[in-house]
Parts: sequence; structure tokens; C-alpha cells
Amino acid sequence: MLWLKRLEVEGFGPFAETQTIEFPSSPGVTVVYGENMRGKTTLLNAIRYAFFGTVLGRGSRERRLHTITNRARAAQGQYGFIVTLFFEFDGQEYELVRECVPNVPIPISDEHYDQRVMLRRGAAMLGPDQREKTLHLVFPREISRFFLFDGELLQEYEELLINESEAGHRISEAIERILGLPILRRGRTHLAQLSDEADRQAARDASRRQETQQLGVALQIATEQKDAHLKEVARLQVECEMLNAEKAELERYFQSTQKYAAILQQREEASNRLDIAAQDLKQAKSDLQRSMVESWRSLLQGPVQTARAAAQEEVNREVSDFLLSLRRKAANTGHCDTCDQDVAPDVVLRLRVSLPKDPEAARSPEGGVSRAMTRMADLNKFRVQDNVGEVRLLSNRIRDLQIEQIGLRDQIVELDAALTNSDPDRLRKSRVSLAEVIEKLSAARRGIEEENKKVEEKDRNIQRLQRKLQADGGLDLRDGQLRARILRSSAAVFGKAVEKYKSELRQRVETTASGFFLSMTTEKEDYDGLTINEGYGLTIRHKDGRAEEARSAGAEHVVALALMGALQNNAPLRGPIVMDSPFGRLDEGHTTNVIKTLPDMAEQAVLLVYESEVGRKSMRELLGSRLLREYELKRISSRRTLITQVR
Repeated sequence: MLWLKRLEVEGFGPFAETQTIEFPSSPGVTVVYGENMRGKTTLLNAIRYAFFGTVLGRGSRERRLHTITNRARAAQGQYGFIVTLFFEFDGQEYELVRECVPNVPIPISDEHYDQRVMLRRGAAMLGPDQREKTLHLVFPREISRFFLFDGELLQEYEELLINESEAGHRISEAIERILGLPILRRGRTHLAQLSDEADRQAARDASRRQETQQLGVALQIATEQKDAHLKEVARLQVECEMLNAEKAELERYFQSTQKYAAILQQREEASNRLDIAAQDLKQAKSDLQRSMVESWRSLLQGPVQTARAAAQEEVNREVSDFLLSLRRKAANTGHCDTCDQDVAPDVVLRLRVSLPKDPEAARSPEGGVSRAMTRMADLNKFRVQDNVGEVRLLSNRIRDLQIEQIGLRDQIVELDAALTNSDPDRLRKSRVSLAEVIEKLSAARRGIEEENKKVEEKDRNIQRLQRKLQADGGLDLRDGQLRARILRSSAAVFGKAVEKYKSELRQRVETTASGFFLSMTTEKEDYDGLTINEGYGLTIRHKDGRAEEARSAGAEHVVALALMGALQNNAPLRGPIVMDSPFGRLDEGHTTNVIKTLPDMAEQAVLLVYESEVGRKSMRELLGSRLLREYELKRISSRRTLITQVR
């Protein structure tokens, strides 16, 4: 069991000078009171940093170590920090020191720091390899979420109710790890490997005998083919583990640079829109140029209409004169040249009377096509192409695109300024890498599924050959075959035992979690407990047997705390729980119940809270003798906090 004994921090966050917290050796609760910005989360991170060398911010984003250096010391030219953690594990005492030391006079990034780690067990200093193995044994990183958590991390446990959730899958794997199931699965795998080796030996023995040589060779071939598929499965599983680790690292990086990633995305979108606007502007200018080739005709529309009207009047006058000349000629000659007939005397008389006396009107037009008619014909050939509307639209489009380009360029300049402290190239490459990793991971998982089907097929073939060999083989082969059957049966029995144990363990977790939940909820008269699913997700069960569908944020919080306590009480690997401001989503009644239940959830509990959440008087009344020690984070300045013991 892991037990915290003393924590020392220097230059870490708001703790400029060396500050110390002593943890009592008796089971119970240690409370640290502190207002905002005083360092409660920093203390949680100090323990995390000591074990793993990382610090988490909001949203589980990994913080840059350069930002952890105390600002007051940095203003004086002192950079870096040191965390020392004394703890006990399985009866042995350890001292763990992790130090972040600058390697340049004025560091500005994490690359300007070196990390130094020292682990002492008793009086012996452990080497690097032994140190890492020991730390992984004492406190595996994968299960740290069950020991070091805040209200925000508790929210993630809602994902356990969603079967296809990637986050829920990771959490359920971590739960099985803390419950010790991977060790049992490795035992089952080892038995299966021994049975496979016994099968191979039996096949080799059979291939040496003339009577069973053919069966033995066939069995050897089938076994080798199965081994090849199993090796491919193992290779793909290792590849999946590596890809999952790479994916998790990339996701952590994106979480730590979420702000910059969003800005970079906006920058790339603005750049793409700028490229599109430039192409659209080029096309609009080309369309306008083409449209302007004929636009001069629109300018001549008025003059052409005036000239056409004048020419029409002149043509009309010439036609009238021509008709008048025909009538005069018919009146003078008594013959109509148009119809080639003589005109009657009475008609001639009427024609002469109707003719005008004006001598100008007596002129006859010249023969042929008149100049007026020629001009009219030319003017009628002129066609006006009215594209004023199109030109106007294109002009407005060009203007709008130019304005859009100006706005986009200004936006890109602002976004570039916001990305000053980031690495856009790394962000872009990481985004591409994440997409590639996800694709490779899907391919590897499909490969594992296909290879497992082939393994099953080869297994059926091997079993068929083994049954035939058992029937045809002699006494000298029976011992090897019997050993292989016993090992194979043992692996199957062990596998079923592991699954049964897992089911029983899950049931114990459900029972324990139900007890914690009922002790913490304020709705005891309505609820009967919790129901667990295959992925360790917990649903609230009413006394009528139905599941609670609409769970509030506070209810999720209480369920997550109940799961934490259940895992602590049922896991072979046990240790302290350190909770940072876990009551943010809880009302007074639930807060009171959680505090009362806390000592039963873990033997060693450290509670980091606002005093306004739970006053010291209330905390002492609720915990009684189980409240072992109290500390206060005292403000000296915005950059300095002292840890003082108040009880």
C-alpha cells in the first residue's frame, strides 16, 4: 500500500520558499484550506509531478514546465523548482526528489530546462532503470486518476455509460488495471502458450514415427501456421499499443495547446478563404473585361436612336414625295405607271384638284435608293447590347471581394500575432499525424480481427488432427498428448475462472459503490443503489427497479465518488486519495454526506478545499476524530503563498 508521509515544494507555483506538509501516519483525513490562486491545485500537481514529471492544467491539458516556476523568484532571476516526496510502500520508506533546473541563464521554454530525478529506498539510492521500474510498480501512471483528481476529472466518468466512448474504454481499462485483472490475464496467456508448446512437441514426436508421420507433419504445419498468425496478432497488438500511446500523446498535446489549435484552425480557414477570394476576384475581373468589349454600344444607344428617328422622318418624307409624283404624272398623262392602265377623265380631274399648289412639292424624287434610306438601313444594323446591369454586378462583386481580402488579411495578421508563442508547424504536423495514427490504428485493429479468425480456423484444424492422432497414435505418444490436453484444459479453466472472478469483482465493486452512494445521496428514500455495466459504468437504480434516466451534474459527481471509493476498497493496489475542490457541483446536503463518507473511502485522504465550501467548524464536526490535521494556504502576495498548520 502506498502511504504519503511528507511533501516539500520550493519554487513550485506560488510556493517561492520551501514549504512542507506532513501527513499523519494514522488513517484519516488531512484538510488543506485555500482560496482561489493560493495553490490548492498546485499541491495536487506537486504530487503528480514528483511521480510522473508532468503537470496538468484545466481540461487535463499538460502545462509547460516553464510556466510552473514561481514568478517572484523568476523576477529576481531565479528559475526552476524542486519537489520532494517522502512515502512508504509495502513497509519500505522512500524519498523521491524531482528537480527542474534551467540550462540557460534566462529560460523561455521547456527546452531550456533539465529534469533531475532521485529515488532513495531506505539507505539505498536506486539507479535510473531500477528507479523507473520501482515508480511504475508503486504508482502506475495509468491508474493515477483514481488517486489524484479534481471535480473536473470526476466528470469524465460519465463516459463509462457510453459503450462506444473511447474515453470510457480507456477508463475501464484503467479500472481493470487497478483491480489487478491484467496479471490474471497474463497467467491465462502463459498457460495457453505452454499448451501450444506441448502441442508442437506432440506433433514433432508423431512426425518421427512412421505410422503417424503424415499426421504429425500435418499437425506441425497447422501449428506453425497458427503460430505465425499468433505472432502477427502479437505484432499488431504491440503496434496498437504504440499507436494508442502515440494517439494519447498527440491528444494530450492538442489539449495542452487547445487555444492555439483553435486559432491555427481559424488561421488556415482564413487563408483558404483568402485564396478563394483571390481566384474569384481574378475571374470577376476577367468577366468584366469581356463584358466591357461590347459595352461601348450602350453609350451610343441615345445618339443612334435620335439619328434613326431623323432618318425615318426623311424616308417618310421621300416616300410621300414619291407617291405625290406618281399621282401628278398620272394626272398629266392620264396613265398609271404602277398598274399600267389608263386613268378615267373624271379620276384625272379629281387628281388634279387634290394636287398641292406648292411648287416645292411638285419636285419628283431622284431615282434609285435615297441617301435617307441607305442611312436608315445602316442605323438599323446597329444592335444595342444592354449589359449595364451585368457590368454593375461585376463591379460590385469586385469591390466586395477586394474588401473581403482586406478583412481576411487583417484577420490573418491578428491570428498570427495570437500564435506568437506557439509552434504552428508542429500543430499542423501533429494534426496530420493524428489523422494518420487513427487510420493506422483502425487498420491494425481490423488486422487483429482477421488474424484471430485465422487462428480459430487453424485451432479447429489442429483439434481435428489431434483427435485423429489420439486414435491412431501409440502408447509412446500418449504422455505428450495427455500433457498438451491437460495444459489446454487448464488454460480454458483458468480463463473461465478469470472471467468469473472479474464478474464477481465487478459485483463487489457494484455493492461497495452502492453503499457509498446511498451514504452520500440525499435521496435515500427513492434510490436502491447502483447498477454496474460491463465497462464499470454505474447507473442509479430506483427502489422500483428502474434506472434513473435524467441524472443531474451533481448526481454524476456523487456516482463518480462512489466508484472511487469502491475501487479503493476492492483493489489490490491501494493508496491515498487527494481531492482538489470536489464539491463545486454539490449542494450543502451532498457535501455534508460526502465529507462524512470520505474516511471510509480510503485509509489516507487529503482534501483541498475553499474554506467557504466547508468551514473549519463544520469540517471538524463532520469528521470528528477522523480529521487528523489541517493546513491553511496563507497569502503573502499574489506571487507568494505560505503553508501553515492550523491543527
